[in-house]
Amino acid sequence: MSDAGADRTRGKAVQESAEADGADARRAIARRDFEQVIRRAAELSLSDTDPDDNLSEEEVFRIATELGLPAHHVRQALFELPELRVKPRWYDGWFGPAVFSISRVVPAHKDPVLRRLEDYLVTREYLQIVRRRSDTIAFVPADDTISSLARALARPGRRHIISRASRMMVGVHGVPEDAAHVRFDIDLSEARKDAVRSGALIGGSLGLATGAVAAVLTGPIAPDVLGIVPQIIVFGGAMAGTMAAGLRIAAGRFRERVFSAKMELTGLLDRLEHGGRLDPPPAPWRRSLHRLFGERP
Repeated sequence: MSDAGADRTRGKAVQESAEADGADARRAIARRDFEQVIRRAAELSLSDTDPDDNLSEEEVFRIATELGLPAHHVRQALFELPELRVKPRWYDGWFGPAVFSISRVVPAHKDPVLRRLEDYLVTREYLQIVRRRSDTIAFVPADDTISSLARALARPGRRHIISRASRMMVGVHGVPEDAAHVRFDIDLSEARKDAVRSGALIGGSLGLATGAVAAVLTGPIAPDVLGIVPQIIVFGGAMAGTMAAGLRIAAGRFRERVFSAKMELTGLLDRLEHGGRLDPPPAPWRRSLHRLFGERP
């Protein structure tokens, strides 16, 4: 092929490539695909940077504005960032996360909402403040004798979980239209550790007994040439299986506690949203007692 023909071929290829690039640039992206594209682009961008680098909120807003994201959506996403973190544990897959968050926008100013929540959590859930920022308060269970006694009597452990949380963060941020974004972050890592210990202890104890019985039953039927190898295998298998069953039962009970804690917090948000008292509704016997004496429940 002559040089002129080769040049024409290369020129045609370049033109076709340019047209293809132009077609890609004009490609319509469905809204359902937009989130995936943005997430992947962010992953690629972050992979080129130091993971320990920090961005200021101003930089986050600037980048979001360049992406065309509404400022109030970005602000709410920042409010919903988790405040509490725990180190990964080997039993995470069994028991699930010990830290979770629940949030909602309520129709009220942030300052009264924060004051009401602080008063309720201190006086009714027997928590104490360990750190305070402008819009966020950190709580832990109060450890004085009176609070511990009141918690044991007024907040039974099976039904009231948040009063025994390892840590709790309450964030209340003002949003447009005279509303407040309320977020609860709760850490049940100590309750999860107790569940792991109890599951391993009970499962291990029963596993020893089960493994010993299985080994004794295996001895007479195992071939003599194999010695005690079959008994060791049966003992180890029975013990491991029983311990795993104990851990599964303990994990199920812990998940029930997590569900109860979420229900508590959801009910608290419901009462906060509708402007009612933050105390949960009284028990039926207390309602009857109040009616008997003509008092308001």
